[in-house]
Amino acid sequence: MADYAASIFGAKTKTFRDVGDGTLAEVVAAAGITSNPSATFTRPSDTTAYASGDLVANSTTAGSVAAMTFTVARVAAGSFMLRRCKLATSSTSVTAASFRLHLFRTAPVTVTNGDNGAFSVSGVADYIGAFDVTVDRAFTDGAAGFGVPVVGGEMSVDLASGTAIYGLLEARAAYTPTSAGTFTVTLDDLQD
Repeated sequence: MADYAASIFGAKTKTFRDVGDGTLAEVVAAAGITSNPSATFTRPSDTTAYASGDLVANSTTAGSVAAMTFTVARVAAGSFMLRRCKLATSSTSVTAASFRLHLFRTAPVTVTNGDNGAFSVSGVADYIGAFDVTVDRAFTDGAAGFGVPVVGGEMSVDLASGTAIYGLLEARAAYTPTSAGTFTVTLDDLQD
């Protein structure tokens, strides 16, 4: 039997392929492009332990905190799906290394505190969701962990404009950092 295409009552044409035993199977083309956007920041030069609920950021000064930027959409005003994230640190310690990555469509305008202050930001209208990550894999040159969305198996997002989203990191345990340590977040992104 040969491959053929069929359309019923003007519907989208479907292609069928002979599977070798006299039956046909629909041919489905997978869409989407996988990418792994990442962002890195260096925290301040101190080893003051975080409390659960503290902001982990690039500066102790609230007005100088820069959200991480991730280019996640293939085209402006594009859509994408986030399935998991990886958090890597330059520290080899995995003790109490629990974090929450908060994601926003636009960078939060108000970040009330700097690094090691209580996590308090504006942006509820642009809040996408969060990933909880436990950094539980130690290596000789750092540590890493993976997380999935806090709610649901994935985050499906349509951007109104642009191609980027923004992230801020929150400590979820009493983590003692490395002075001037780096944090790198990498997203598993399926672009439309």
